[in-house]
Amino acid sequence: MRYKVTGGSDGVSGLDVGTKRYDAGDEVELTAKQAEWLLEQGYVESVDAKTSKAKTVVEELTVEEETEL
Repeated sequence: MRYKVTGGSDGVSGLDVGTKRYDAGDEVELTAKQAEWLLEQGYVESVDAKTSKAKTVVEELTVEEETEL
């Protein structure tokens, strides 16, 4: 599965997978077992739509009219 390196809590942490280095913003191919703790700790996020845990947030906006005094 494909994951995006988030950089962790400081936003600059990278990953070493095999002999290759992946920095924040890079995409990396990982197995579910490899990605498990990285997901839990916030170092990667899924880019596969079907496995993404991202939630869509819909915010309702209201408009208030100003009244003249």
